[in-house]
Amino acid sequence: MAEKSSTMARLDEASDFLGLEPWLKRKFHGFKSVWECDIEAPMDDGSLQSFKACRAWHRSPFPGSPYKGGMRYHPDVTVEKMKDHAVEMSLKSWLMGLEFGGAKGGIAIDPSRHSQEELKRVTEALTEEMLERNLIGPRLDVPAPDVGTNPTTMNWFHNKYAQRARTHNYGPFEAVVTGKPTGIGYGGIPGRVEATGWGLVQVFKKFLKLKNLQKKDFKRIGVMGFGNVGYHVARILAEEDFTIVATSDVHGGVYNKSGIPLEKFQGKKDTREIKDCERITNDELLVLPDIDIFIPAALENVITKENAWQIKAKGIIEGANGPTTCEADLILESRGVFVIPDILANAGGVTVSFFEWARNMGKIDHRVPMGELTSDQVLTALSKVMWRETNNVFEAQKKYKVSMRFAAYLLALENVAPLFRTKHTAISV
Repeated sequence: MAEKSSTMARLDEASDFLGLEPWLKRKFHGFKSVWECDIEAPMDDGSLQSFKACRAWHRSPFPGSPYKGGMRYHPDVTVEKMKDHAVEMSLKSWLMGLEFGGAKGGIAIDPSRHSQEELKRVTEALTEEMLERNLIGPRLDVPAPDVGTNPTTMNWFHNKYAQRARTHNYGPFEAVVTGKPTGIGYGGIPGRVEATGWGLVQVFKKFLKLKNLQKKDFKRIGVMGFGNVGYHVARILAEEDFTIVATSDVHGGVYNKSGIPLEKFQGKKDTREIKDCERITNDELLVLPDIDIFIPAALENVITKENAWQIKAKGIIEGANGPTTCEADLILESRGVFVIPDILANAGGVTVSFFEWARNMGKIDHRVPMGELTSDQVLTALSKVMWRETNNVFEAQKKYKVSMRFAAYLLALENVAPLFRTKHTAISV
């Protein structure tokens, strides 16, 4: 029998803590559907290249709403990893009170090795395969940017979907993906690009306030990951007068004991463009002795039982999905290192995606800002949601006397368990 992932192990523990019915626990452990496919697309040299694609849909108690989750382009995309992230997306959406089920998928491809035209053709091939099998749509499944994808990728999805679906009247076409570009005809929402990073910073600041902790004691920051999340986290924290001591990406990291000035990394594509800093490895960044807060904002399972003992930071804020294993959690807790969990800390992205989807669908929701918007207006609306849910997790943590992660899991399950029970009763009658 395969070993449980950290996410599934935590899900089981939270289900048992709440005394959930065996059938409901089994449902949370299962999936609505899992899809795999080989897609082919022409390369610039005229050859056809094949890529492994997949997507997993976890569970949803919301019959009128879609599944939601990122579309990842990365060589390490596998069905098992996407299934795990789909569960995380469910928990994240349920914790934030969003009417989505969790999904995740992608293509095993290295975007850095392909031209924009090749990536466009690959994306169009994926969209056609999914549309042909009725897997995506505004009320079925709504992908979003993830590792290796961006607003341009989402625009390719949107355009190809609209082109193929128009004859079937599968509108509104704009709502088939979120994270689209902004402007007339694109259907995106201002603030979506920086939403995950912005939301993480708001959760961090609210956490300090709720715990009566002083900002001056947590000012030195290390960020692992220089993609969309890590870059914006570093930029926003620097603008908030925190000190970014180190940051890193797949090429390694940069370190400056005095802090990396904001202008050093603004507009940079990767850490190799950041000059006048000491070069370090990702492993070295993780155990730096002079950072107060470590923010993993890259891939999963970077904090393990092997390195958790060596982390010197006072706290960890998870910008990535699933960066900390269960064993590492126990070690960090025993050492007094607090962890703000991924399903809360990085939920800003899916929350603003909900804003975008709701606007595209014409759905009225008091949380969703309407009319002509600026990024500031969207991020202000996001902040209110992040502050409220951070406070809810904080109260649950006090009530149940558990870790912040466990409190977040408990709240997520408590939010949807009654809905699943209602559906189960209707089916059983």
